[in-house]
Amino acid sequence: MTPFAAILPHFGHSGLLALEWVFMLFALLSFLRVASYVTAQLKAGQLLKNEKSPVPFVVPGIGGWLLVFGVMALLFLQSALYMILVVLGVGVLMIVNHRTAEEQFGLERLPASKVFSWSLLIYGAVVFIEIPLIGIMEAVMNAIHLPHPEQQSVEIFRQLNQPSAIFNYMLMAVVLSPLIEELFFRGFLLTFFKNYTSSLGAIFFSAGIFAFAHANIDSAIPLWVLGMVLGVAYQHTGSLLLPMGIHACWNFFTAISLILEKGNN
Repeated sequence: MTPFAAILPHFGHSGLLALEWVFMLFALLSFLRVASYVTAQLKAGQLLKNEKSPVPFVVPGIGGWLLVFGVMALLFLQSALYMILVVLGVGVLMIVNHRTAEEQFGLERLPASKVFSWSLLIYGAVVFIEIPLIGIMEAVMNAIHLPHPEQQSVEIFRQLNQPSAIFNYMLMAVVLSPLIEELFFRGFLLTFFKNYTSSLGAIFFSAGIFAFAHANIDSAIPLWVLGMVLGVAYQHTGSLLLPMGIHACWNFFTAISLILEKGNN
């Protein structure tokens, strides 16, 4: 039994319902704010192409494709070695391209306050889109009688009961996974694809591979949409910290919702 199991029953059904309404209000307001900003940037022609947009990695030979297939293979084998391969591969490419982390990933382009505030806002806007989208996907899967189990990471998290195990899992989900995954899917893959297609095409295809890597048919489309939002955030700001922050928010609030569900059962 987790500490939440002792606390959450005092919320009661009405308390949790009120929390859901507050969350949805936050999502609606976030969506309106982000939609207003995106509309203004589109009108100015600055959303996907400006002086902050990240430059592509120049990769000799087939080295880039070897990194892509190597990381994807390790992901499907569920091996944590993919993290090491990502760090080593991107590190070598930075040396080959004679770039620093600041030059390539814009680590100082946004102040911490903006990274935090915009990560929350964009996360809320994405949730406002994703909630009905997830409902539609589940309805379609049920209508065609196609099995759609939850992501394995979610199933594992549901089985955790020890506070220390939950904390460690959240640390992995909220800190390490967003850092490594964004370093690969946006920091490397998106810019690598820009050597072969447009910025929009690179965002689209890198997001598709991001969704495919999670190996879950039920969440494929929602994760594709999330991946595209993360790609646009990186392309627009040139700061990899923003998609990392959005990704961290997504994982954090997903974990919190599972903890609330666990404690209220």
